Amino acid sequence: MPPGMGPPMQIPVNPAMQTLLDSLPHHPVPIFLANVQIPNSQPPQINTIAVCPEHKQSICEACGVDFNGLNYMHQFLRGAPDEAIPPPPNVQPPPQRAEMIKNMKEQGNTAFKEGKFPIAIQHYSKSADMALSRAPWELAAVSREETAIALCNRSAAFAIAGAWQNALADAEAVVALKRPWGKGHFRKARALLGLERLEDARQAIIDGLQFEPNDDVSPHFLHSSGSR
Repeated sequence: MPPGMGPPMQIPVNPAMQTLLDSLPHHPVPIFLANVQIPNSQPPQINTIAVCPEHKQSICEACGVDFNGLNYMHQFLRGAPDEAIPPPPNVQPPPQRAEMIKNMKEQGNTAFKEGKFPIAIQHYSKSADMALSRAPWELAAVSREETAIALCNRSAAFAIAGAWQNALADAEAVVALKRPWGKGHFRKARALLGLERLEDARQAIIDGLQFEPNDDVSPHFLHSSGSR
């Protein structure tokens, strides 16, 4: 065991899953772990593979075994980045990514307030990209929330920059990710109004009010858009 490391984590076995596995037809297969040098590796590197104990072959017709799939999976997991290997159950993801996503969004907010909309759009884009690149076993709700916020802010920046089609695309993505959020519908309405699609903009406001009937901004926007 490497210095400083404790015993390996014992993952509890699901009794129902264990019963299911035990019910499947199977027979024990003898296995031997052999150390082989990886071809053309400099400096020489050793890889451990599974072989049959008698003939030391990964595929052995005489023993009726084929360990190639097992060896491939072992080699893949050894060389995979840390995030490509699922953690044990009930392990919370490290907080660093959430902080990076939040910091990038806040940098976008600062640029937005300073009127630097292209820079704000870049920061919001990076924030959304980092949220979408979370490991697939992390909670999807976290990624959706982070992505929705970043795209909502980017939609506002696109709108002020006059890029109405981009603003609409982001707003529609926000609505798809977080439909009960009135702000996403408001962003959509604003983009539609910029595209001179008045009736669609009014409908977007109505859709948002179904989720947030106490919103004071949307009715005012609806009234002002109707007077155009």
